[in-house]
Amino acid sequence: MSADAMKGKVVVITGANSGIGKVAATALAGMGARVILACRRRQAAEAAMQDIRRAYPQADLAFVPLDLASLDAVRECARQLRDMCPRLDVLVNNAGIANMTRETTVDGFEKTFATNHLGPFLLTVALVPSLKAARGRVINVASDAHRIGRMHWQDLQLHRGYWVLKAYAQSKLCNILFTRALAKRVAGDNIKVNCLHPGAVSTSIWPEKHWWERAFSRVLRLFLISAEEGARTTIYLASGETGGKATGKYFYRCQEKQPAKHALDDKAAEQLWRLSEELTGAHL
Repeated sequence: MSADAMKGKVVVITGANSGIGKVAATALAGMGARVILACRRRQAAEAAMQDIRRAYPQADLAFVPLDLASLDAVRECARQLRDMCPRLDVLVNNAGIANMTRETTVDGFEKTFATNHLGPFLLTVALVPSLKAARGRVINVASDAHRIGRMHWQDLQLHRGYWVLKAYAQSKLCNILFTRALAKRVAGDNIKVNCLHPGAVSTSIWPEKHWWERAFSRVLRLFLISAEEGARTTIYLASGETGGKATGKYFYRCQEKQPAKHALDDKAAEQLWRLSEELTGAHL
């Protein structure tokens, strides 16, 4: 990819202060894009921007605060982004969490479901006008964990039998169902929507508040790939021709891949869409 392959393009990446998001932000800034880091912690985002500018001194970077666990915070972030970029070429919904224990957000939702699905749903729907103006791209970072996930329609907030992988796998299944439902709705606006499995990446989504969480996380990292390798497909979809043509698809290692059969359930995708509208108040 040439050094000016993304010149004139505007890219928003959530959770761009570390891991896959930071690697993607660095690469796309190096290609000439204006990259906006949407992150929860200003200090971490500013540190990431300093690192990116060390690699690319002329990088065009900006920060907007975003807490995906708060619907009001997501709405305010979307408002700021619409003001900053009436034309948005690429939105990368990258940020995510995996909570060892059940927590709830300020809105009363289970935190993994809220952060990994409801927040990105609301942010994306709110930014559709800017994406439409640029015939832009939406890239949702999902996971092959969706293969062991299922939609717990009678208990989406997992009040009963909470388990970290149960919550995480459900949220990643949501990412794929959301991708498919959104792709259909914005096809007439020439917005392309795809999702991806980055691989089993060593990132900061695994919490380390307690000693047993830290021990689990450190053992897990022995089997994980680097953020640089994990970010390749995100960068590919954001900057390459495929990301501007394919829509409603699932990718891995820069190639289209078939997700699990239950992730292709259009009835479930529509049910999730309607429920997400109800819970967030966001409508296209």
